[in-house]
Amino acid sequence: MLLPIAVHLTDGPFGWSFGDFVGIGLTLLSGAAIFDLAARRSPNFAYLAGAGAALAAGFGLVVVNGAVGLVGSEDEIHNAYFFAVPAAALLGSLMAAGRPMPMALAMLAAAVTHIAVSTTLLIDANGVSDGNPQMEVIGLSIFAMLWLASAWLFRIASKQ
Repeated sequence: MLLPIAVHLTDGPFGWSFGDFVGIGLTLLSGAAIFDLAARRSPNFAYLAGAGAALAAGFGLVVVNGAVGLVGSEDEIHNAYFFAVPAAALLGSLMAAGRPMPMALAMLAAAVTHIAVSTTLLIDANGVSDGNPQMEVIGLSIFAMLWLASAWLFRIASKQ
């Protein structure tokens, strides 16, 4: 994170605003804090891996969406719908209170939300978006797989 700051302060070509640095800093800090909490409460490795997969999916989704957009460019307003996915994961996690099986259901809900938003936006943007549809499908599928992997790992953790 220090490299972009150095480039920005030296009038380099990075193109980040002060708000971008604050946003990425808060995202990294909150992700690290959540992972630390999960590591302290983790009853087993599967639980910790599930938390890591969920955090990777949420962090990646927010950063990629903010940087380049997930369907089309970052300037297309419909990309804001993707923020419902980490919101669903966070709300579900709070309702689960850290218990493994409810956490699995929360991550499954995040995956379903992600797939629903992705499918809707890809169909709606057919031929209109300035993005590459094949690459968008691949990228969106990777995030869906991370949410599903997290759900699976939490399910395994609930059985141990």
